[in-house]
Amino acid sequence: MQPASAMRVEMVLPTLLCAGMEMMTSRLTRALAKRGHDVGITCLESGGALADELRAEGYRISIVPTPGLRTNLRAPALETWFGERQPGVVHVHSGAWLKAAHAARRAKVPRVVHTEHGLLDHEPWYSALQKRLAARHTDWIAAVSEPLRDYLIETVKVNPRKVTAIPNGIDTSRFTPGPRTGAVRSALRLPDDCLVIGTVAGLKPVKDHLLLLDAFTLVRAELPQTHLVIVGEGPLRGALEERTRALELADAVHLMGAVTDPTPIYRDLDLFVSSSKAEGTSMSILEAMASGAAVVATSVGGTPDALAHGACGLLVPPADSAALASAMVSLLRDPLERNRFGAAARERAVERYSEDAMVRTYEALYSSSSITPSRTTSAVAQCAG
Repeated sequence: MQPASAMRVEMVLPTLLCAGMEMMTSRLTRALAKRGHDVGITCLESGGALADELRAEGYRISIVPTPGLRTNLRAPALETWFGERQPGVVHVHSGAWLKAAHAARRAKVPRVVHTEHGLLDHEPWYSALQKRLAARHTDWIAAVSEPLRDYLIETVKVNPRKVTAIPNGIDTSRFTPGPRTGAVRSALRLPDDCLVIGTVAGLKPVKDHLLLLDAFTLVRAELPQTHLVIVGEGPLRGALEERTRALELADAVHLMGAVTDPTPIYRDLDLFVSSSKAEGTSMSILEAMASGAAVVATSVGGTPDALAHGACGLLVPPADSAALASAMVSLLRDPLERNRFGAAARERAVERYSEDAMVRTYEALYSSSSITPSRTTSAVAQCAG
């Protein structure tokens, strides 16, 4: 498919911190710009590390503060900004849906698209109502997983004809298998022969790092030379440091903070773990898969589909530290099985979760007059042509 006519697209989201939704938005922005579109990003709260990175590359990042629930009903500054910018498409992301979609409609933006990236572990009581109202101001809605699409239709009561599933995509030429990089062991001065478990996620309740620490205590009882590396930053850092000290794991748990390029980290892990309570389609799981890492993850959101329901990694119930620990120990003790899962995960990432397919699908959605309400594969085929 040839690139569509150039469009002016404005991405809108709360911040540009180093987390999954923000990483997906930044990569989509770069890819659309390479295909000839005029793309900018508007943050409604603040910038962040990714904002600085994108600015340095020449992208326009704008901050239009839009605080409070009242701006869901009227956001004059945002409405004025859209009127000045005059985008052909406003593409809103989770956390900004109602206020941005409403402001875009009042500014007479021709096309409003929203991507629902995931759910909080405890959604506010008014969340479904907000989303239902937002959907009235939105042309097309993309959910990053089938369970999330089902939630929008069955719980939020969004018109099924407006909703399609578009899984996140990653650059499988950048995230590739390879020899150990030393990005973890060298940086932390760990023994070359130790086993390293890693996770990449914002330090927030929905990712359930506290459960991971509890599970890791059980792993260390079985495999004392194992280390846990946590990559990411967020409000729970203090709580994680406190729990680490309480469990007497300070010499084995390493909080590396946020990184803008996790590529070399995935290659240095013996095992990638996700302990989330809820997910859309996890970018870090996809990146780990593409990097050939063996994955253990909780069976939530789009994760079972990403891991082919256990064919490309081990799935465990959420909030079960014993099951998580058992799965980690079984793979850490079996390098051949880790290699088998890693190879299968890489193959699935390339076949199903390529960034190019995701970008082309969104590009088509921006100008599409209709979408199919069917499941992911046919929906993507309909949009991508």
